[in-house]
Amino acid sequence: MRVAGVLVALAVLMFAAVVPVGTALAQEANPSRSLPVDVERGETFNVTVNFTAPADNFFLVSLYDNAPVGWNVTVNTAWCTPAAATVMGTGNSIQIVWSGPFSNGTFFTAVYKVTVPEDADAGLHTFYGFLKYYFGAVGPYLENIAGDYQVLFPPEFDVIRHINETLKSPNMLYPGDTFEVSVNWTAPLNNFCAIGFTDLAPVFFAVEANKTWCSPTADATNVSDNKVEIAWYGPYAKGINFTVMYKVTVPVTAAPGNYYFPYDNCLLSWLEYSFGAWGPYASCTIGDTEVLLTVGGDIMGETRDVNADELSDVNVTLYEDASVLTSDTSTPNYTMTVNATGDYWLSGSKYSYFDILTNDMPSAPRNPYHPDYINLTTPELLAAGYTLNFSGDYGLVPKCCTMSYAMESVNHWLYTPIDEDENPHPEWQLSNWKAMESVHSWQFPHPL
Repeated sequence: MRVAGVLVALAVLMFAAVVPVGTALAQEANPSRSLPVDVERGETFNVTVNFTAPADNFFLVSLYDNAPVGWNVTVNTAWCTPAAATVMGTGNSIQIVWSGPFSNGTFFTAVYKVTVPEDADAGLHTFYGFLKYYFGAVGPYLENIAGDYQVLFPPEFDVIRHINETLKSPNMLYPGDTFEVSVNWTAPLNNFCAIGFTDLAPVFFAVEANKTWCSPTADATNVSDNKVEIAWYGPYAKGINFTVMYKVTVPVTAAPGNYYFPYDNCLLSWLEYSFGAWGPYASCTIGDTEVLLTVGGDIMGETRDVNADELSDVNVTLYEDASVLTSDTSTPNYTMTVNATGDYWLSGSKYSYFDILTNDMPSAPRNPYHPDYINLTTPELLAAGYTLNFSGDYGLVPKCCTMSYAMESVNHWLYTPIDEDENPHPEWQLSNWKAMESVHSWQFPHPL
């Protein structure tokens, strides 16, 4: 039974003001209110008040009750037992009257309906009221309504997981690595207590927790394989910011790929909590869910000119987002190690050749054997490596080529090249752009 001390005090003052002097009330009707534990915006629910006639000649019985301010009430004589003589509902207040007289032991049930506003504030909302009655000519007597006096409109708040911001890079996670996971929320109401957070790392990933890694410092932690549980007893005041931190270790045997934490699934990852005696409630974890496990890989290839002849002393440079990552001067083979997934661009340069940056080339027609960028956007592609030869349409153009060189380039643009055995090589065929670059180099030579 929940009885507010302030309401009891109010009832005593009211009782003292109306009970006839020298009159003692031997028995009471004991009105008691029943409310739902919690409600939602727009919901309509029943409020029930029960009491019993404490003596014969119980009459002119009036029940006064008040829902929270701004909430609307509806009442009907037929909803009451015995049927009421008259009812009145105004705003958040109701009055129900039975004329009587009623005999000792008559049981009364009063029901009215309350609708929660769509803009109701989260938190506890209070009801208050009293019962007024007579015994024949003696009275009136008043009793405060006991029983339930508050309902909770639970707050909505986010429990947000952060993974990527704790990593060196979203794509820089390797077998055997240990990384941090953080989770944040804010206490939405006072008396925020009995708080427990549960999360699951990907299967076979190991977790580690420590009370001091959390703010406020947790009261208890428990880990089991990939499951972590962290608890705070409380109570905490509204507005306290919580930060969970725990560590996850990737198995050294883990295969490359994407691994997931639960998202918005209260069966797998959630925050459970109470507000004083109200609860428990649960909020599902949202936020970051994915980690990408990658491995190192090599980009390998050969440098060749437009006639597919091998070229030595060519500087091959690897770019990502216009930033130089690494370079290799090959004779003619090159190998460059890459440790993160992504899209890369290669350029090749030689003292007597133009710099050719593949992402500056026209989009079509293109040699289908050599894409204009190196796609290593998944760990599988990165682990498999990548081979790119500067040949055919991607060959290097001399700064001062001969007419013979230029005309052969034009021929390789117009017709599919063949080898010494007259086998066709479509991968050697040149675009109009590459043929015209060769002609330009012959007609307007750059100084060596």
